[in-house]
Amino acid sequence: MSRISRRIFPVLFVMLLIFVLELTLQKAKVPEYIIPLPSKVTDVFLTDWVIIFQNTLVTVSEWLLGVFLAIVLGLFLGFLSFKSEKIHSILSPLLIVSQSIPYLVFTPLLMIWLGLGMAPKVALVVLTCSFPISLVMQNDLIEAKKEYHLIVEMLQINSMKAFFHIYFPYSLPGFFNALKISISYSFGSAVLAELMGSESGLGIYLLRAQATFRTDKVIAAVIVIIFISLISTFFVSFLRKKIIFWKTAKH
Repeated sequence: MSRISRRIFPVLFVMLLIFVLELTLQKAKVPEYIIPLPSKVTDVFLTDWVIIFQNTLVTVSEWLLGVFLAIVLGLFLGFLSFKSEKIHSILSPLLIVSQSIPYLVFTPLLMIWLGLGMAPKVALVVLTCSFPISLVMQNDLIEAKKEYHLIVEMLQINSMKAFFHIYFPYSLPGFFNALKISISYSFGSAVLAELMGSESGLGIYLLRAQATFRTDKVIAAVIVIIFISLISTFFVSFLRKKIIFWKTAKH
């Protein structure tokens, strides 16, 4: 099967499912506030696209800023933990424990401390993404040092050169894997944070649609959230292939 066929068949299959669902719902006469017709959801995109775009732009801005800060913080914490055993002994247990904490529980506190603007959503995305990245980075950097420190000492390579040319490249596959997982659900976290309190964004659009029993608008917003999450995951995978051009046996 050709590459084009592998991409076309899933699209055709989804279109067939939508067509069957449209006919089934019309025959069953299911109320629209329970399950709207796919054609009604399409109408929402055609009539509400400006409002959806404006609210999506707000959420995407919060999310991208949060992801950028999370990457910077995650790399910084991973580097600190790698360079200092004392810092590693302090950070490592905290980072491991942090993976068991649902960060959404901090949303009410963030709203009280930072208000209803962009800041609490950005902070939540940073919490969601930075700790998994830093945990993976510190583990991979330490493992790289264990594996290659003899070669570095034999060749008398400067510590900074060894970090940027050996240890850091070794940790990049793990970094992209952690980023891929974190970025996929951090956008949803930003939307959920908006549901708890915000002035604008996809969360507010969802909240207003739910309050008026506009299930078609709710589904339209959910489709946008899923689409952006998938696109972000594919983009990280694309970056990984472009940046990591060497073969990686471990990752």
